[in-house]
Amino acid sequence: MNRFFQRIRDYAASVRQEVGRVSWPSRKEVATFTVLIIFLTAVLGLYLGLADLILTRLVGLLLGT
Repeated sequence: MNRFFQRIRDYAASVRQEVGRVSWPSRKEVATFTVLIIFLTAVLGLYLGLADLILTRLVGLLLGT
């Protein structure tokens, strides 16, 4: 049982060590990427909405509804 807890402590220590090696983005980078993702999501949503509208009307014309 003692070996079990030692393995848990070793694992936690290695996780802490790995987290220390991570290069975290700056606040400015996070803000820039957040705005970029929101903008690209809106553009993609508009594109897909327009494509859906066009294809829906095209299929409606082809089917005569």
